[in-house]
Amino acid sequence: MAHIANNTRDFTDKSGHLIDGKYSLEVNLSDFDSNIGKDIYTDGDHRIYVSWLQHTQNGGYDIGFRSSGQYSLSGATHISGVHHETINDHSFTMSTPAKMTAEYKGKTYDAQPTGQCGMNYKDGDCFSFSFFLKDDPNEEPVEGVGMVKLTMTDLYKNIWSKQ
Repeated sequence: MAHIANNTRDFTDKSGHLIDGKYSLEVNLSDFDSNIGKDIYTDGDHRIYVSWLQHTQNGGYDIGFRSSGQYSLSGATHISGVHHETINDHSFTMSTPAKMTAEYKGKTYDAQPTGQCGMNYKDGDCFSFSFFLKDDPNEEPVEGVGMVKLTMTDLYKNIWSKQ
């Protein structure tokens, strides 16, 4: 996929677009490993799933997602939290249009994008978010957390097609 995305002479990325919808999954914050591989998005050709989850030193949580798509000699498609964009023949940029919230005990908290990688895998990329289950930074972290519902919006469908 990276070969196609980097081949600006033969392929264009101008057909990419945001995907409508809300995509959710429940994660168990009492057992991080049980969440690895859980899908937050899948449509048969594209998949976004949990690749890692950890507790932070400041009482929050970091979660990483891996996304995979499809590619062939005629092009590639890839749905992700990351928009991969060509600037010119030799320059690229990435942005994270995706948004994520965490819902716990009836309260919803905004997550912040914290990382992204390029097309580092043969079929996709990765991206991550941080979230806290508290409104005020001075509040004590929530202890004994179980299930939390994560919801993602504004996923991006990267499309590379022949010029």
